[in-house]
Amino acid sequence: MNFRNFIFCAIDFTDIEQSKRLISKIQKYVGGIKIGLEFFSRNGPSGFLEIKKLGIPIFLDLKLKDIPNTVKKSAQNLINLKPDYLSIHLSGGLKMVEEVVSIKKNTKILGISMLTSLDNSDLKSFGYNLSNLDYVENLAKIGEKAGIDGLVSSAEEIPHLKRNLNNTNMLFVTPGIRLYKNKMNDQKRINSPGQAIKNGSKMLIIGRSITQSSDPINSIKCILQDIEKHYEHKN
Repeated sequence: MNFRNFIFCAIDFTDIEQSKRLISKIQKYVGGIKIGLEFFSRNGPSGFLEIKKLGIPIFLDLKLKDIPNTVKKSAQNLINLKPDYLSIHLSGGLKMVEEVVSIKKNTKILGISMLTSLDNSDLKSFGYNLSNLDYVENLAKIGEKAGIDGLVSSAEEIPHLKRNLNNTNMLFVTPGIRLYKNKMNDQKRINSPGQAIKNGSKMLIIGRSITQSSDPINSIKCILQDIEKHYEHKN
């Protein structure tokens, strides 16, 4: 088992040269990278293509959400860049998600359920009388019906989702990953790398634990050790 394939490092920089230096340093130790709004809003499609030249799998995490036609046309432009993964918000509704899935080509569509910076108190402030689990499950079922390839959620929800979704091939993607010694920062629903894998995650989105480390490669090795320990226990 090559545990590095579980790790996608979040490249949350605006400077393209800084991004390229870090990717070049770590790409032999991770399965891919995540490019989000911070990078894309500064560097755009041309910056994305510069990163793509490095030959590493890319999750383009722009969390699209708008009316169905607008998202479909926007997604088409992004899919033409050939990212390996593209994210959309499931709260945009079934029709919006279906429109994107219908044009996905070789890009896997990942549905965002509930941001890991939110918890049940936030749902209540939005007027939802639902638990985290129920809210995420409802969105996951919209994504499943539309035909998404993967679901982005906290690791704590994955066991419940695996029991309640019909698609046994759903790719579970987990942000909010921290080694226990690291700070939570702006995340609320976090898990360790190993616990997320034990719960059923197949892709871990890990940013600051790597990118803000004085020794990124050593940090990745610590993450891999945590994954291996829990994976062996799981099996």
